[in-house]
Amino acid sequence: MPGAAVPYPYGGKQRQIQIDLNPSALQALGLSGQDVANALAAQNLIQPAGTQKIGGFEYVISSTTRR
Repeated sequence: MPGAAVPYPYGGKQRQIQIDLNPSALQALGLSGQDVANALAAQNLIQPAGTQKIGGFEYVISSTTRR
């Protein structure tokens, strides 16, 4: 169909998570708030999965990996 386009595979609302940390418990375990943030960041990765050619365009395809 002339003028039709395929949207990028991005968009939607960004998920937000709020976490309440117990500083005393973290200190007892020898951890910091940054340690918690690093662990969370390592659990939600977006990795490239390849490309897809559609018409005259080539799109990068990503896959979300949750561990």
